[in-house]
Amino acid sequence: MADEGASPRELVVEACRRDQPHLIEQVLENMEKNSNEEVAEFFNGVTDSMGNHALHICATYGSYDTMDSLFDIQYFECDPLTRLDKETPLHTAVRYSNEKDAELGLEMIRMMCEAGCDPRVRNKHAQKPVDMVFNNDEIRSVLQKAEYIMAEGLRDDAEDGSAGSPSDSE
Repeated sequence: MADEGASPRELVVEACRRDQPHLIEQVLENMEKNSNEEVAEFFNGVTDSMGNHALHICATYGSYDTMDSLFDIQYFECDPLTRLDKETPLHTAVRYSNEKDAELGLEMIRMMCEAGCDPRVRNKHAQKPVDMVFNNDEIRSVLQKAEYIMAEGLRDDAEDGSAGSPSDSE
């Protein structure tokens, strides 16, 4: 049997690790006959060997453009939990901003909040993403504002699962 190359799941994981949004587009092209729900079910089920979902992988590696592509998928789940610590991608993005690149981390966090990620979710250590912010008032402010907006129900599109890409409005 001939080698058929990387599987769609492997392509998505690689896209998320290396910020290669064209790989997401390649997978989507091959799924064009699938319903939006089927496409979302596939992408929502993609995890790496550690159980991190696509958005967690993007947040771990600072893959901003690929993250943006994922948010364009209708019904895409933006708050999946990791297997080990029960963390959302926002938790991972805060960790990225603390340890690697605060500026890129801030931009990822902004995009995630605009796309409907929930900053109120606590990990297994009872921490919200804002509780993990180290010495960055701007990130803290973005998370607090997003938490306020969600708590007050000021966003109509936050619950419908069809958040558009923040870059669409630019």
